Amino acid sequence: MIFRKGGKTDKRLRKIAWRWKKPAWAENRGVWLPCNQPGIAPGIARQIYFGEYEGKEADIVAQKLDAGDTVVEVGAGLGYLSALCAKRIGSDRVHTFEANPALMPLIHATHRRNAIEPGVHNILLARGDGECTFYVEDEFWASSTTARSARAQAIKVPQRDLNEALSRLAPTFMIVDIEGGEGEFFAYADLAGVRKICLETHPDVIGNDGVSAVFARLLAQGFALDFGCIRKNVFYFYR
Repeated sequence: MIFRKGGKTDKRLRKIAWRWKKPAWAENRGVWLPCNQPGIAPGIARQIYFGEYEGKEADIVAQKLDAGDTVVEVGAGLGYLSALCAKRIGSDRVHTFEANPALMPLIHATHRRNAIEPGVHNILLARGDGECTFYVEDEFWASSTTARSARAQAIKVPQRDLNEALSRLAPTFMIVDIEGGEGEFFAYADLAGVRKICLETHPDVIGNDGVSAVFARLLAQGFALDFGCIRKNVFYFYR
């Protein structure tokens, strides 16, 4: 009997296997991701193993990324989306930014495992150069410039001017997931030359009014919302 990858039988077998042995790496859309290493919580490891980690953003990238695009990702996480993009369009056209220094070993491990070398920048992009307070949470994905729990650890991270980076790298496709920082980010960002944006919003952090303000700024700059690509709080804008 032949089992279809991703089918019901395959999923049942994977659930059984997950109970007995948790592998060090799992494949998501052709990208190998770490799923049993320090710094990766059990819930995230399970998402990776079952191919659900950042699946909404990956769907959009798979549909909308073109060979001629230049990608700037803000909020690298484990390096999944930058790896997915680099495997499709080449490492030299992909640049990813992550403020949390604790994620650098995992990002580099992901990229090495997938034999790619996109640009990786351990800095926070915002208004002007300097230093910024960044709050590291127990769950890496929740870390941001806003403390979201009493357990958040405040650290200082290097900050570089967002618009200088955008002018220098000239992205056509931006991927933004910065846990509520999107309000301030898009209030300042000069999006000249950007044609596509994959954005995860965080109404639990900035409220519905904050998300609406981001949408209003993008629409005012000529972007349209692709209603066919809405994935819960992940949206795709284009112009």
